Amino acid sequence: MKGYFRQVGRTALRTLDFRTRASREEFLVYLVLSQLPLMVAHWTASWFAPPAITDAIMLAAAFAISAPLFALGVRRLHDFGRSGWWSLPLLILIGRTLILDLIGLMAGPPVRSAIEGVLSYVDWLATVPAVAVFVAMAAWPGNKATNRFGPAPDGAPAQTETADTEKSAPAV
Repeated sequence: MKGYFRQVGRTALRTLDFRTRASREEFLVYLVLSQLPLMVAHWTASWFAPPAITDAIMLAAAFAISAPLFALGVRRLHDFGRSGWWSLPLLILIGRTLILDLIGLMAGPPVRSAIEGVLSYVDWLATVPAVAVFVAMAAWPGNKATNRFGPAPDGAPAQTETADTEKSAPAV
């Protein structure tokens, strides 16, 4: 279990790393274990703070958890050879939610509801591709070979794509 927490720490330290690759395990472990601080923050704040302060604490915790997630999503897509731009629908939905929470905290629920009402008609345009990208990041295995984004992140033996094609080519 200690290894999983160490992996989450490494993910957090690589918040600004958009160039390398991340394994499926790193992605799933971060998603699961990053929810622990949110649960602890919510439980603690709800016991000791008024609702407005609890909402502010939860928003700050959500921003802190989401920051490494942006780079992690890009690196996860790199693991199976896709550009980080494929994560844009997912990032739009996460950003939309965080911004609406901030507006609700600062301007109040009626303002948030009015903005959310306008956005609800276009949400489905980002939701379908975002769900598809998320499922791909969680389910697809990465390339075992070295790709244009670097070597495999799992510590698997690094193979180059040219070496694989040479092995599979028939001898003349």
